[in-house]
Amino acid sequence: MNVSQRVLVIGGVSDTATVLQAVFEPRGATVERSRTHRPAPANARFSSEVIVIDLDAEQDFEPQADCSLVSSRVLIGSDTPKRIAPDERFLSKPFQYPELVKAIEELLSTRPAA
Repeated sequence: MNVSQRVLVIGGVSDTATVLQAVFEPRGATVERSRTHRPAPANARFSSEVIVIDLDAEQDFEPQADCSLVSSRVLIGSDTPKRIAPDERFLSKPFQYPELVKAIEELLSTRPAA
């Protein structure tokens, strides 16, 4: 894992970001959390390789329509999205943290650091 790799967690419970920080920050990555996918000044500058999105918390989020999020994504939700892009992973709720970590590791391994 490259030192400058970043993960952004959008929506969902704060435990998800806390677990990911405990796993990825000792490896040199940065993990941030945002309550919404709407750009805020602090988030607008945060370019990330992987974005973890809780689809249940972000019910108005439309992956194909939201062009501001160009990173690889891990989508978490109760209902499977109609389409999942090659650079996306979907985890059905309830999910286990090891499967989330594995999905992020896979996506980070295929992307160059920012």
